[in-house]
Order: sequence, then C-alpha cells, then structure tokens
Amino acid sequence: MGQWFLNLVSEAEQMHLFSSILRLSLSILCGGILGIERGKANRSAGMRTYSLVCMSAALVMLTGEYMYEAFGTGDPARLGAQVVSGIGFLGAGSIIIEGNTKIRGLTTAAGLWSAACIGLAIGIGFYVGGILATGAVYIVVTKFRGISDHFTHNDMWMRVYIEFHEVANIQEIRSAAQAFGLKVGNVILNEPKDGSVYNAVISLRLPEDRSSAQAVYYLEKMPGVYTVKQIY
Repeated sequence: MGQWFLNLVSEAEQMHLFSSILRLSLSILCGGILGIERGKANRSAGMRTYSLVCMSAALVMLTGEYMYEAFGTGDPARLGAQVVSGIGFLGAGSIIIEGNTKIRGLTTAAGLWSAACIGLAIGIGFYVGGILATGAVYIVVTKFRGISDHFTHNDMWMRVYIEFHEVANIQEIRSAAQAFGLKVGNVILNEPKDGSVYNAVISLRLPEDRSSAQAVYYLEKMPGVYTVKQIY
C-alpha cells in the first residue's frame, strides 16, 4: 500500500513537471513570436524581452497554483493582478516623446502588456486563449499598419534606420529627402559600426502623394547608402 502511494506521488510530480515545462516553453515561444516582429522593426524591446516577460508572467501563475496546491493558501488571481499592473512600469520605459513630431513606443508598450497577459493565460493552463491571443496580437501589429496609415495620413510621420558610408552623407540624405517631398524631423546620428559604417535614425513626414515604401525605395538608391529600414 505504501509503495503504491509513493509511486502515485511520483507520477503526480512527473505530470506537474511536464505541465510546468510545457507552459514555460509555450510562453517563451509565444513571447518570442511577438518579439521577433518588434526586433525586425529595430525596437529596443525585441525577442528576448518579450520572451522573458511572457515566461515570467507564466511562472507567476505557476507559483500561485503551486502555493495553493502545496500549502492550501495563496491566490493565483491575486498574483496575476500584480503582473498586469506591474508590467506598466516596463511598458512606460519604452514610450518616448520624440521632439515635436510624435510619441513613439506605444505599440511596443502595448505589446509587452499583451505578452504578459498571454503568459498569465498560458501559466494557468488556458492554452487555447494564449495561442489565439498570440496570433491576434501578431496580426494587429504586422498587418494593421497599412490600415492605420490610410486613415491617419495627414499626420503620417515615419522613422527610418539608415546605414551609410561617411558622416557627410547625412546632409545629402536630408537634401534628397526634402527634394522628394519629405519633411525632415529629428535626426539621430549614432556611432559608426566597426568604425566604418555610419547609421542614423531619421523622422520623416510623408506628403499625401507618397507612401512609406516609396520613400524607403528612393533613399535606398542614393549613392553611399547601404541599407534603409522603416522603424515601426
């Protein structure tokens, strides 16, 4: 009887271990999927940040569940509520007021908050909700940009990351952008990569007859410019 009980406990612990590994791994995957898109947009919060936020939120729910089962005390919902409110401090750090152009980082902040919520859902075992929410957030961030730009074109500021040969090229880029009909806002010149490739982040306002894709294509063709990427 005692041996049967020990075997039963062992199997239960194995199931709990498997469930924990599954939830933490799935939360890392879902957070990473959202973070990859932000990383491609050259945002400070990328795959690693999103994965950590989502996994940590899942761990909080697992901890609350464990406390309730092992000690008969604790409330997983209360711990989860602290994550929902606490993640706001991390999201606020990604919001930047850039000169007199616009506030940026709101999408990244909202994405971090969403990643935390997805982690909470997965951590409590609501896999379907977490996976569906991951897909929904990814679609909103990647596909709704064009729809948003269509309705807000009068305030259409875009930011581009540009790599170029020498620092003198920055003035040529400004002049070319203005000749193309773009209004140049803030220009942030960064330290050169490997001592030879310069890079900058430039805010540009599009006229109604130009698209962001056209602006990127135009700048890419300039002499001395290596790469141009739009930052979302």
